[in-house]
Amino acid sequence: MVIVIKGWRRKMVNLAKILVVILAFAVLVPQIMAFLGDHRPVFFGWTKDETPTGNPMRVENNPKTKFTEVVDQFVVKLQDFYYQEKE
Repeated sequence: MVIVIKGWRRKMVNLAKILVVILAFAVLVPQIMAFLGDHRPVFFGWTKDETPTGNPMRVENNPKTKFTEVVDQFVVKLQDFYYQEKE
């Protein structure tokens, strides 16, 4: 069985053009993102690894305000209430 494709040269040229455009995008997009990541903060995290580093139990040294103290006391009282209900 013989399959005859009319205009095969034109179709191969079009396919080659499409492949060149795809290859150009595959090469240029990471380079553009790296360039924009250096200059635009909104693109900064797109190319970075999302794995956290450092000590996960690290506590920030934020100054205590009255609001944070009240919230901390509320959390402690809520935990005590929860554990009393469980018993």
